[in-house]
Amino acid sequence: MVEAEILPPEHEPRVHVAGARAPGWFGAGLALLTVAAAFSVGFMALFGRTLFAAVLASLVWPWVFSPEFTAWVFGAPRVAFWKILVLFLALDVIARLFLRRNLWPRR
Repeated sequence: MVEAEILPPEHEPRVHVAGARAPGWFGAGLALLTVAAAFSVGFMALFGRTLFAAVLASLVWPWVFSPEFTAWVFGAPRVAFWKILVLFLALDVIARLFLRRNLWPRR
């Protein structure tokens, strides 16, 4: 049987890597930007098509529909972007459910 020898704290080995320092605020900021970029790429991979369609619809909406119709549908004479985005996200989820054939396979 092997027994481990526990050294007192003053005899613990110290490891020093030449040129290695803590990154500081600049490094933390770069790390945060990296996380934000990764999140953005993932968000665009999931919702990029829907986001593009919502932007396009919000730009074209005033030319196609009157302010009276917009007020009747959305409750305001101008359409808010987040309302169109939520509408398109719901339509995307519903379309994916109905277009996926093997979601509920028949027995």
